[in-house]
Amino acid sequence: MYTSRGQASTTDSGGRDDGPVEVTLGYCCATYFYSIIFILVITLIFGGMVLLYHLVLGKSACYIELFAHSVSVSVSNVTNAANVSTADWRTGLVAKSPVTRCKLSLHTVTSRLLRGDEVISQVSPSLDDFGRLVTTEKNDEPVTIVDFKHVVTSGVNGSVVWDYRVESVVGLKAEFAHGFLSVICSGIPVKFTTDSAGNVFGSLLGGMRRCGYSLRDNLNSV
Repeated sequence: MYTSRGQASTTDSGGRDDGPVEVTLGYCCATYFYSIIFILVITLIFGGMVLLYHLVLGKSACYIELFAHSVSVSVSNVTNAANVSTADWRTGLVAKSPVTRCKLSLHTVTSRLLRGDEVISQVSPSLDDFGRLVTTEKNDEPVTIVDFKHVVTSGVNGSVVWDYRVESVVGLKAEFAHGFLSVICSGIPVKFTTDSAGNVFGSLLGGMRRCGYSLRDNLNSV
């Protein structure tokens, strides 16, 4: 018994015929299975890289944003209904870490309040009994409050003043680092109003205002 030349499954050279590949159910299942495995491997590799960044590299980096989040002005002495002589100011600075979500705490070393380019009040740094700068403060919150006392605040009744600025040196403690920052919060709008009893108050107009900051090497120039 023999196989004729026309029925042979191979060519003269011994290779397989170049005919169409038969697509069977088993072929489809195998292709689908290997595609799923490939996608899972790629996903695991990418997920592992992201996890490695957060566990190793992310620990040494914190993304930080600073905002002037509140201003409160209360009159301590009014000479007349149209003129505020002196007032007590209370300003708040908050630190946020929206990307890396680091736990932060702030404390103020020194701060000054300006209207335009004129310094109208200043909070001096705290000194210990030996005249050394106190750089620590019991505060585990990402907010620090500065009180400016008896600030000359004249001619602001019923108006909005747009050019207040707060410049501060603050201590910042993050989860894996700590240091000092020079912070400038400029263009702070304060709205002044008068109640029915004639008392004048001021507050931050609108929402929080973003502040610029830079790292400090030391506190020698404070």
